[in-house]
Amino acid sequence: MAEKGTNEYWIDELKEKRIKINDISPSFCSAKWLQTTLMLQNGYNHSCHHPSPHKIPVEEVLENPAALHNSQYKKTQRDKMLCGDRPKECDYCWKIEDLDKEYFSDRHYKTADWWAWDKIDEIANSDPYDDVYPTYLEVSFSNACNFACAYCSPEISSTWMQDIQKDGIYPVKFGSHDLNYLKEVGKFPFKNSEPNPYVDAFWKWFPDAFKHLKVFRITGGEPTMSKDFWRTVDYIVEHHHENPELKIGINSNLGTDPRLIERLIASVIRLESHGIEVEIFTSAESTGNKAEYARDGIVYNEWIENIERMLIETNCRVVIMTTVNILSISTMQDFVQDIMDLRIKFNQNLAHNRIPLSVNYLRYPPHLQCTLLSSVYRETMANKLEVFCEGWLKYDSPDKFARLYLEEFDQIKRLCDYLRTEPVADKYREDFANFIREYDRRRGKNFEETFPELITDMEKW
Repeated sequence: MAEKGTNEYWIDELKEKRIKINDISPSFCSAKWLQTTLMLQNGYNHSCHHPSPHKIPVEEVLENPAALHNSQYKKTQRDKMLCGDRPKECDYCWKIEDLDKEYFSDRHYKTADWWAWDKIDEIANSDPYDDVYPTYLEVSFSNACNFACAYCSPEISSTWMQDIQKDGIYPVKFGSHDLNYLKEVGKFPFKNSEPNPYVDAFWKWFPDAFKHLKVFRITGGEPTMSKDFWRTVDYIVEHHHENPELKIGINSNLGTDPRLIERLIASVIRLESHGIEVEIFTSAESTGNKAEYARDGIVYNEWIENIERMLIETNCRVVIMTTVNILSISTMQDFVQDIMDLRIKFNQNLAHNRIPLSVNYLRYPPHLQCTLLSSVYRETMANKLEVFCEGWLKYDSPDKFARLYLEEFDQIKRLCDYLRTEPVADKYREDFANFIREYDRRRGKNFEETFPELITDMEKW
């Protein structure tokens, strides 16, 4: 066993925990019990960010507000996990585990995490159809957002909603953003001006759930554009004595109105002044004009500057989340370098990394996944990325406190293996070309100028 407190020790500990997790069940994941993301703007829910969200029947929450987290559908998936069955919706983790049994999938990371580990014996011996309180709760109140990222959608972004309302659906088989379909499946968001039974149920359930939480995270849309975000900050400050150990996470694109950035920084300082630990979560996976093309609305240099402001003016960590896709592969290495540059500037020791990195690959919409690219191109990019990232591991890092941590490198390595081994998804290539032409027309962008390395592919597809 490595020396306690080191990154290597944590990995050794994770290996031991993985054995216990798999002994409970080879498909057990405590996130089905302890983690939830609530999209209150349309009444959808999922346990973590990988499975497709499912609709919570409004009748369930009217009868029992706790059904926001304990829907009958989710209870059925819990039962499957305790029986060793793999819920189909969790295929993100199954794919990673099937690549190599030594890889840690997110069901291992989540179940072994500090907010979940002390509950697993209780869960393993519980009735999967009982109501439970989450320890990690993420909530979206609204789809209000000033970004319209290429792979996002109207139920999550109001700017995407405006795009579809103005010009109609995109000419693709999957992910066309048909508003009639969203209405049919109950994904069409409530308007801010109309009553929302899911928000009402939340405020009935939250005071009790609040006392059980270890992490409370607010997301969107862009949450700072929602009045309920500021109401929630006030509630946390007023009631933090009921749960003094609670940690707060705030998702933000860090590219919204400067006045909201100022207010967000002030709110973080306010929370910290009450002894509340805060983490900011923000997202990107490419750099410069490629980031600005894919994440429509971001100004990349301003995004970096706002990250730096958060790190300078508050004590929080800024966690960088990624959704690696066909538009990000060519600058992924540059993106990792930008993260390392931030660590060089702001990390003061190895134990406290102020800019963590989470690496995830996109699966939906299918016309933007990496696997549209040829196997040869993907293997070349994967090999370059892996070699580059190896240079930022502990023993090779050129800067004392800027390094890639082992769990981050594990995520990068599994991404590289995925790029090398996944079959080519050529059936979505025509959709990609159709989407990009329409995206350029609507958004005033130029794919050929931004991605010259993909012009030949685009012409063929």
